[in-house]
Amino acid sequence: MEILRQRLLDSTTKQSDLIEIFAAIDRDCSGRITYEEFHAAMKLLKLDFNNDDEIKQLFRRFDTTNNGQIDLAEFLQQIKPPMNERRHRAALHVFNSMDINKDGKLTIEDIKLKYAAQLKAVKNRSSQNIDYTLKKFLNKFDTRGQEDGIVDQDEFLGFCVMLSATIKEDIYFEHALRTLFDFRF
Repeated sequence: MEILRQRLLDSTTKQSDLIEIFAAIDRDCSGRITYEEFHAAMKLLKLDFNNDDEIKQLFRRFDTTNNGQIDLAEFLQQIKPPMNERRHRAALHVFNSMDINKDGKLTIEDIKLKYAAQLKAVKNRSSQNIDYTLKKFLNKFDTRGQEDGIVDQDEFLGFCVMLSATIKEDIYFEHALRTLFDFRF
């Protein structure tokens, strides 16, 4: 895995190039990499695999949802470099500020309490419509294939790591978090 990660990172000039690499491997443009597409890409990269079983094992490490395909989030999760300590702290601050009841999970109720003033301004929406919209919002953070409307700390940090991979400077990463979540550090 480390050899593949290093080869791909060395071939990029910016982290967002990883998305273009994903698109190149995804030959049928389905938004998911099949085993066949992955296998072909590994052969083209001429990594020293002893046999096809090693490629299959690597594919399984990428396919964290075990659905036989690798989506962009899974790909980036395995390839991207980890967040540095400053970014990790900033992401945790944002998560903790939204986790109103401090149970380690973001729920519709947490979001309603955190953003009550903004939600109050939406006068012509029913409570049911707001709940539906907030659940869809929370499901965007889902990294395990379970759209349950609940975001735990790992899922939120997974989102932040993907965001981090596309932003070069720490200060811009923090700015993106502040803008996205209306948070003051």
